[in-house]
Amino acid sequence: MLSDELIAKIGNGLDAMPPKPASRRELDLLLTSIEAKIRAAQERGATYAEIAKQISEGGYPIKTSTLRVALQRRRKEEPGVKQSARRGVTRNAPKSSPAVKTPVASGTPPAAPQPKEAEQA
Repeated sequence: MLSDELIAKIGNGLDAMPPKPASRRELDLLLTSIEAKIRAAQERGATYAEIAKQISEGGYPIKTSTLRVALQRRRKEEPGVKQSARRGVTRNAPKSSPAVKTPVASGTPPAAPQPKEAEQA
């Protein structure tokens, strides 16, 4: 049942929600500034979840998945970084030609040629 108390509770919950990042550009600016520190933390064994939590506690709310995708996107954009092809996908590969079917003889096999007998004169 919908009551004034329930409506107030839902409203308070919505008011308490943390703000989302303003834009992708803002996130890219942040990552440009601290990417080296993030990579160093990863080398020390920190997970995306731990790093995202630390950034959020520092005042910039971010989800683990958002951080991971943004860092992967930045890594792809780095010059000189070779992209690996997706497994099972080959682009511009020649297509195999369809198998050619040979006709199957119906009935009896062809008769072997008979040697000619020398004519008697």
